Amino acid sequence: MRLSCLALTVSMWTFGQSALAHEITAQIDLRAVVVDSPLDSFTEGGTGQLRFGGDDDGLRLGAVMIDAAGEIVDTVRYGVTARATGDGDRNPIDLTEAYLEWRPYPSSPLRWKTRVGAFYAPISLENRAVGWDSLYSISASAINTWMGEEFRTIGLETSLTALGATAGRNFDVSIVASAYGWNDPAGILLFQRGWGIHDRQTALFGELPRPLVQDPSIPNIEFFDEVDGRYGYYAGVETKIAGRHVLRALHYDNRGDTAEVEAREPTWLTRFDSFGARIEMPLEITAIAQYMQGDTAVGASADGRGFIIVDLESWFVLLSRQHGRHRYTARYDRMNTETVRGARFFDSHQDADAWTAAYLFSFNDHWQLAAEAIRLSGSLRQRAEIGLSPNATERLLQLAARYSF
Repeated sequence: MRLSCLALTVSMWTFGQSALAHEITAQIDLRAVVVDSPLDSFTEGGTGQLRFGGDDDGLRLGAVMIDAAGEIVDTVRYGVTARATGDGDRNPIDLTEAYLEWRPYPSSPLRWKTRVGAFYAPISLENRAVGWDSLYSISASAINTWMGEEFRTIGLETSLTALGATAGRNFDVSIVASAYGWNDPAGILLFQRGWGIHDRQTALFGELPRPLVQDPSIPNIEFFDEVDGRYGYYAGVETKIAGRHVLRALHYDNRGDTAEVEAREPTWLTRFDSFGARIEMPLEITAIAQYMQGDTAVGASADGRGFIIVDLESWFVLLSRQHGRHRYTARYDRMNTETVRGARFFDSHQDADAWTAAYLFSFNDHWQLAAEAIRLSGSLRQRAEIGLSPNATERLLQLAARYSF
């Protein structure tokens, strides 16, 4: 079961004439898990693409999470999130986000927002709950699972929003741009294990075992490291229609120098484009669709593109209905990777899909129950490197109980 959301809110702290709002949320996440899989989980160094593997049946810790957010002054806010996952990570509890956000007083229909620190890029249309959790299910889509695994903006992001109401339009338009560092290893997990589906967020100082390495003397993967001294960037645009519907596009490029291979993690050149839409329909039905396409590369080459290059592609569609205290969600994911250069040295290839169904029921302000079932099936050629069959089907049932106060 997932016992989630131990929530404590400190609503108002008053300093002089101003009232500054602060909110602290603590979550405890326990799960009853039933797994049908021939593979060990990636958290144990296996090539399984779900969070729990074949021998993980029983009661498991999903996470302990503490989230704090509030105002420092009227125009400056902070956000800090820490998590513990209980699966042998380096630190018992670690940060996943920590940032400051500045929103200057508006003097025109334009609205500025700037964040600095460590935070998620504005890619996911699912992960809208406290602590960057999904609002619709326990596990996120493959695209947003990857965002939680290997990506964090450690740097600066600024956005500008043109409000439509002042011009008689029913939509707002925003542009966003960021410069960041400490993301040179991004791509290694997708290269070795392929796309996955789960809710585990990598902590800023966390690590994972290497899926295809069976030598315990080789260190785990560290995801947030600066190797080549280059800054990456992303830039995107968003349209919000009638305050409800969202269209979003973003280009991401970590500008990795693939010739830099001397550090614990070599530099990966990872680039992708992401497109998504969230539509709020009658009967409290939400539809989300997202598509991502790009490539990741590693190793020195004459053209700077990388010695080994892997194309990546994934998309999903989600339907969710909120009916009173009930929420029903169904999602379909499609996942592909393909080595397009250097396959004779390492052939990274995945062709898989997944179905996810979730049900959430809120008894009251304190208690919520949930159930989620995932079926992920397909081929991962990398498994042949360690003597496994490339083809596998993994099934996971999670039952959740969430308590908040």
